[in-house]
Amino acid sequence: MKGTLMLACMRNEGAFVLEWLAWNRMLGFEKFLIMHNDCTDRMPQLLRLLERHGVLAAKRHHPKPDETPLGSAYKAARSHPFLKECDWMFSCDVDEYLVIRKGNGTIDELIGNGAEERFRGMSIHWLIFGTGDEDQWEDRFVHQRFLKSAPEKARQNNCVKSFVYKPLEFGRLRSHAPKFWRGEGKWDTGSNHWVFSDESWFEDFHPTLNALNGSHHKLVTHKAAHLNHYILQTKEQFAFKKGSPGSAGSVNRYTDDFFNRFNHTSVENTSTLAFKNRFDAEYAKLVAIPGVLRLHHLCCADLVKAMCAKRGDNHQKDPRFIYHKDMAQSLPKPEPRNQTA
Repeated sequence: MKGTLMLACMRNEGAFVLEWLAWNRMLGFEKFLIMHNDCTDRMPQLLRLLERHGVLAAKRHHPKPDETPLGSAYKAARSHPFLKECDWMFSCDVDEYLVIRKGNGTIDELIGNGAEERFRGMSIHWLIFGTGDEDQWEDRFVHQRFLKSAPEKARQNNCVKSFVYKPLEFGRLRSHAPKFWRGEGKWDTGSNHWVFSDESWFEDFHPTLNALNGSHHKLVTHKAAHLNHYILQTKEQFAFKKGSPGSAGSVNRYTDDFFNRFNHTSVENTSTLAFKNRFDAEYAKLVAIPGVLRLHHLCCADLVKAMCAKRGDNHQKDPRFIYHKDMAQSLPKPEPRNQTA
């Protein structure tokens, strides 16, 4: 969909970039801007290669000591040409997958047909997916592996991520919804208001007076769309996160209580599988770029190495590390820069 932008903030997510990118290309986003900082895996190299082939734009930012990584990323993103050029922007994380339940399942179904004349922003509620008793990380598609979720009205689904029309007309960009309306006209007049994915009015939201991150859980709606949030994934991955600060600055986010509250698996949910053929086609285009699959495997090896180091294991003896290193060595390196399109 022309004029649409996906903005994401990432750090050490190289093993997951290709799947997430293929999914969102399938949804119809025109442009992608990936903000990254302080990576220790080979994600920056992967992003640079994809950028050379016109798939996305990548920008490194440098959080100050008194800044959160997310705060730094959104501030730095404002100066990028993609933000100035776009009509609609959506921002989500690499573990969040937008599922649209209207028409052909593309973003045009949600924000096409003159949506800007009806509202300035649309919030999509989370749908939390638990571990499903999956223990170890494997290089498998997240959206096809985890198929058990929370019920719609679960409290943990109350958070939102948002489509924003003309994002630079707001004074501050945030991960859930923007703050400080600076566009024409008063807020809550004409089209200057916020809606949920079914276009019902998000009555409590006001970008200056009350810029919310979510709604009351009784207002959660998945009728038109939901944002599948694979917030835990495997038990090994959660153990790796424990004790590390979140990107929004929460030092003690990944606790046992957090795991128990978000490990929802009561509802069988296979909504993502309906898009398999379209997803596979987009994924195939990405891995056909020379050097992309090699860097993907190196990022996978980096992830295994980091998880082993956290728990004091020798990564050289982990079969997953050995496999991904061998795969990387068997694949060609990217073409020289002057030979790429």
